[in-house]
Amino acid sequence: MALVRTPGKSLCGGALIKSDWVLTSAECFVDKMTTVDVGVHSIKKIQDIQRQQFKVVKTISHEKFNKDKHINNLQLLKLSGKANITKAANTVRFPETFGEVKPGTVCTIAGWGKTENKKPDTADKLMEARVTVIDWKACASQWKPNVKITKDMMCTRERDAVRGFCNGDSGGPLMCGGFLKGIISFGPMLCGTPSGADVYTRLTKDYMKWINKKTKRML
Repeated sequence: MALVRTPGKSLCGGALIKSDWVLTSAECFVDKMTTVDVGVHSIKKIQDIQRQQFKVVKTISHEKFNKDKHINNLQLLKLSGKANITKAANTVRFPETFGEVKPGTVCTIAGWGKTENKKPDTADKLMEARVTVIDWKACASQWKPNVKITKDMMCTRERDAVRGFCNGDSGGPLMCGGFLKGIISFGPMLCGTPSGADVYTRLTKDYMKWINKKTKRML
């Protein structure tokens, strides 16, 4: 889990995919002031010995990213150094197959985003939530006509609980069965709304090829 921060502008999550690469959303604002922390639990606890902080030396957004349509919402961040791989800072596991995740599957998300709609503050400590994958068609029908849900997206929804991601969680990983299956993309205006579908960029075979191509080229 990576913390991607640009002072006064944005807070995002990310996934450490190699010792010096982080995968996040293209909607996450990144500039020369951005820092990427790995191995961090509490944002305020600066002296945490497990914390490793880096600058971003290169950003690669997906060439076909469209902010209005939320499509191809992926961005790679090349770190200024290589992270030491530890229990607190490990790389995510990529799946071996890239089929759609079965509806009803319980997955995990994490981040430092807002925990309450009515309060502006984001979380200090890393928060985690269990979320349930829903049928693609059900998600697509809910978002009509505002957003077209493509096959490169997947969704989660909690019918009986106020649970999900919120402002500041964008770019964080969706982990299913211990594997990276998606990246947090967008959701309802009011976060964690029961029956509101949260949307992720689904890790497809094509996206995996794009990630490998871009990161290998920059070695």
